[in-house]
Amino acid sequence: MRRNLVINLMNALAQEYDSLPTRRSLLSRLRDIGDDASWHVFFDAYWRLIYNVARKSGLSDDAAQDVVQETVISVARKMPGFHYNPGKGSFKQWLLLITRRRIHDHLRRVYRSLPSVTADENPRAVAPPTVEMEIEEEWDHAWQQNLFESALARVRKQASPKAYQVFDYCVLQEMSASEVAKMLGMNAAQVYLAKHRVSAAVKRAVRELELEMGRAA
Repeated sequence: MRRNLVINLMNALAQEYDSLPTRRSLLSRLRDIGDDASWHVFFDAYWRLIYNVARKSGLSDDAAQDVVQETVISVARKMPGFHYNPGKGSFKQWLLLITRRRIHDHLRRVYRSLPSVTADENPRAVAPPTVEMEIEEEWDHAWQQNLFESALARVRKQASPKAYQVFDYCVLQEMSASEVAKMLGMNAAQVYLAKHRVSAAVKRAVRELELEMGRAA
């Protein structure tokens, strides 16, 4: 249900993305390793994405946390010389490539720990095609989900508590406007207005997050 909601929001914004210029402000700021505020924004936006994909790849909680740390470190090392060029590929795919390598490092350790299958005996076991496909598919879904969750978190800080509560009940929990109005002591018009305003704010937040890292969807 939540996945369909994310996909619908992405589709609704697709044409809007095509007409908007790419902003590279956050990527540019990340080239300064000492810019703690920008790196904090980056970490908040992407750690769940990296962690969830690592977990879905079969890694333990500890290993997935290590993948997050190692991926962020790898990004930090590459950023001083990084130049975003959407014509050569999206930031989304670049980050996937780094994350996949870190996941493979951990999977290799897992395979080597098995007595019957080692990387030396069966090099293909390091990264089976099925694992590759699963990582790619999970990354696409997790990317959209992470983007949506990050947008929600940003809007929740800015919207009035009651307006966000209306959005939560109507959109995320799919309750009827009449039910929400009765629960919160509002009339139908107030519920629809709050729902519309917060929904529009979420769409703007999704767009802003996309533009901060370049057009990656």
